[in-house]
Amino acid sequence: MTYPITLIVFGKSKLPAHRELMEHYQTLLKRYVRLTLHELPESKQEGTSGLADEAVRLRKHLKSQDYLILLSEAGPAMTSQDFAATLSTHLNRGTSLVFAVGSSHGWDEGLKQEAARFLSLSPMTFPHDLARILFCEQLYRAFSILQGSPYHK
Repeated sequence: MTYPITLIVFGKSKLPAHRELMEHYQTLLKRYVRLTLHELPESKQEGTSGLADEAVRLRKHLKSQDYLILLSEAGPAMTSQDFAATLSTHLNRGTSLVFAVGSSHGWDEGLKQEAARFLSLSPMTFPHDLARILFCEQLYRAFSILQGSPYHK
């Protein structure tokens, strides 16, 4: 069974190596997930108006039943096993999961209030190109854990 998961990101991968890694993980994930990737342009506006603009455009991809998880270094970190367990719980309930990687500007305050939760890949800050790759790798690792695959050792 493949599960529907949406990933919304701001900006396009600029480096060919990053695009290749994303394609690699998207291919690996196909056995577990119907991953829908929305690449939205970063706002050209500065400050809070830019964040508000990005929030409006992100919301256009959300349905009322979606469970929105914003990736943020300020969110709680999880082990790979905990992330796998959390995914399993939500997907077994039929939750429509939407993960979002923000632009370099961060997140709009209103959107932060609307999000179901936050998730940190690390307390360190990563370029957003790498954050999306790391997230997809962790998503693949989580499903590997759930399926008992030898990928996660």
